[in-house]
Amino acid sequence: MKFASAAAAITHSKQMASKIRRENPSGDVDRHVVVIDESGKEIHREAIYPA
Repeated sequence: MKFASAAAAITHSKQMASKIRRENPSGDVDRHVVVIDESGKEIHREAIYPA
């Protein structure tokens, strides 16, 4: 997906991680939603199952 700003993409990653936790309350702590910029550089990593 493309977003208007990095902040919008990061907000979406937090919402996605929260949705995944609600739908599947247990899981691997190494799973993340990752936000990358147009050049392919990682700009945010949101843990799905925080330790």
